[in-house]
Amino acid sequence: MKAVYNLTKISLVAFFLVTSAQASPPGAVWYAGQLVLWDKTSLEGDLSYNWSAEMVSLRQADGRIRTFSAHQVSEFGWFDYSLHKYRNFMSLVKPVDKIRTDQAFFEVCLDGPLTVVRQLRQRHGFLKTLFSHPTYTNDKPTLAKNDEFFTYFVYDAGQLLKLDRYYIDIYEPLMMNYNREIQQYVQKHNINDRTIPGRLVLINHYNWLVQHDTKAASAKGVSEP
Repeated sequence: MKAVYNLTKISLVAFFLVTSAQASPPGAVWYAGQLVLWDKTSLEGDLSYNWSAEMVSLRQADGRIRTFSAHQVSEFGWFDYSLHKYRNFMSLVKPVDKIRTDQAFFEVCLDGPLTVVRQLRQRHGFLKTLFSHPTYTNDKPTLAKNDEFFTYFVYDAGQLLKLDRYYIDIYEPLMMNYNREIQQYVQKHNINDRTIPGRLVLINHYNWLVQHDTKAASAKGVSEP
């Protein structure tokens, strides 16, 4: 009887959370920023980005709102005062399957010899139902600050390499030239390279090493021609 009571209680709580969430979805958060179309036309105004729809909206001075996809916009960004940094989004080619590709927006987290970008992670199960309304994935500080909501990639030579496969696809083929320096850095700063934050720190340090090493001065990031 106690088990049935607990199951019923959990079901009621879940129902309440879902119905409450669906009844009052959060509104868009706007940031003063700029976007650049593929024809190099630059537009300024208030921007709002929806991660799941992969659409960026532009609210202009006259109040009109226009919405763009990655097929129309090459990049956009704004200064995020809650994160104390400029945030930049790029339209990159993303594989759909083994044959097809498509344009998609990615946020640039680290730019340099190894560029790190991210997209919203696909939700499954209860969380997918709870946050099914598209407005829940409008960009906002609580979403942007949580690494667990995103899938991270290294963008190298047109390839998107998942940070989940850090050792096999990224560290061993791309970073071993600085293995000694990186391992010393790991020991000195007690970095856990099995976590996303730890891996981001090490890739950032690798970029610093490359940029301060004349033998690798020709390395390029995603923002370079």
